[in-house]
Amino acid sequence: MKVLIKGIWLLLTLLLLAGIYPQYAYEKFVAEHADQYLQVQKIKDCDVIYLSASSNFASGLARESDPRKISQMVADHFPSMQFEAINKPASHAGIHAALLEMFKENAEAKTFIVTMNLRSFGPDWIYSELETPLQQSTLFYNNRLPLVNRALVSLRTYDDRSVEERHAQRKSAWTNDPLPFDPPRNNVTDWCAEEKWGDWRNPKRQLADQFIKQYGFVLDASNPRVKDFDRMSALAKEEGWTMVFNILAENVETADSLVGKDLSSLMQRNTHWLIDRYDEKGHVVINNLERVGHEHFTDKDFPTEHYDDVGRRIIADNVAAGLARALAQKNSKHDN
Repeated sequence: MKVLIKGIWLLLTLLLLAGIYPQYAYEKFVAEHADQYLQVQKIKDCDVIYLSASSNFASGLARESDPRKISQMVADHFPSMQFEAINKPASHAGIHAALLEMFKENAEAKTFIVTMNLRSFGPDWIYSELETPLQQSTLFYNNRLPLVNRALVSLRTYDDRSVEERHAQRKSAWTNDPLPFDPPRNNVTDWCAEEKWGDWRNPKRQLADQFIKQYGFVLDASNPRVKDFDRMSALAKEEGWTMVFNILAENVETADSLVGKDLSSLMQRNTHWLIDRYDEKGHVVINNLERVGHEHFTDKDFPTEHYDDVGRRIIADNVAAGLARALAQKNSKHDN
């Protein structure tokens, strides 16, 4: 009898905590560790959701004629539709796939534009030191009881590998993943060791090696980010969503001038692999890879997808054209 009474008291205590916690502590904790959860709750009924990392808003320039986000520029083309964006720096397809799960229930949003950063498919981003807090945040992107999510965080039931472990994985990939070129360009480590632009102190040499590290990989179905995009594709089909994939512009021009045709052709090859894969799955895939000239990339000492207002407008106009095609295809299917 005593055991039963204690069990009842424990159950009542847990139920009380489950009721009190969301009202007094949960929202503050989520705002600090997974603020996209709160954002999704506010934008579930928008017409179009644009998912990206910092490429949507970052420019690095103090003054621009049009400082708006890419998503806002896309919205110019669809004045009757309400657009919102989720843009978390360093986020990638794995985070976006988790966020999309939250739109399955009690949401009006049926159209999504998801960015494809070519860099995000490479080891440097996959094994980034920023991955642990990103993985922690995904524990909140669901419909479980808030107290359960908080407990799972405390128990570290997410991928919380150390920075040292992730860097070791990255180094291993750079050394062991084969590239389709003759030695020493048959892996990233040896390619970076190849003489170019003088020794390692030369800024051009440093930037050339960064381009190799960011884009020196060959895409296939085993890539973790490809699996994430496959998951989103399957979810869109299951839910009847319109999903557009936006391959962002990369600084191919600078990559070609610093490293050569081997790298720029590899970037093009991976891009066309993505286009073929997701076109076959029935999605509109927008190819912005070489749409933006090098002068419109704002970061000069590291390869990023950050553009000035001219570059953002070029991408936005192309995305708008792709979205129009996707919506027309959807309407055509409904008419038939």
